[in-house]
Amino acid sequence: MTMFDTHNPGAFVFGVLGNIISFIVFLAPIPTFYRIWKKKSTEGFHSVPYVVSLFSAMLWIYYATMKTDVSLLITINAFGCFIETLYIAIFIAFASKQARISALRLLIVMNFGGFCAILLLSHF
Repeated sequence: MTMFDTHNPGAFVFGVLGNIISFIVFLAPIPTFYRIWKKKSTEGFHSVPYVVSLFSAMLWIYYATMKTDVSLLITINAFGCFIETLYIAIFIAFASKQARISALRLLIVMNFGGFCAILLLSHF
């Protein structure tokens, strides 16, 4: 088992390009969170895109654990999980009480409840 697919270099090249684009997409909200950090307020921003992005990255990692030779998929989505968790933590730190409760509720229901349900259902 090799770390990278040498049988199809085209797939590897497009995989690397996809990871570069995904990396940029994961970093796109930095200006928003810099603004939240400076103003110490979420200013009406919502947590939904970041919670959904975390859920998506978690699902891709789960999928990748069932496949072989998918290190590119695991690395970019592990980075995505890290950065989205950081975004959510910053959001929760500076959100109003109502927005904080809403974000935590969505995080628990979708990312923990939904992910656990998918995990359980896929093993039966």
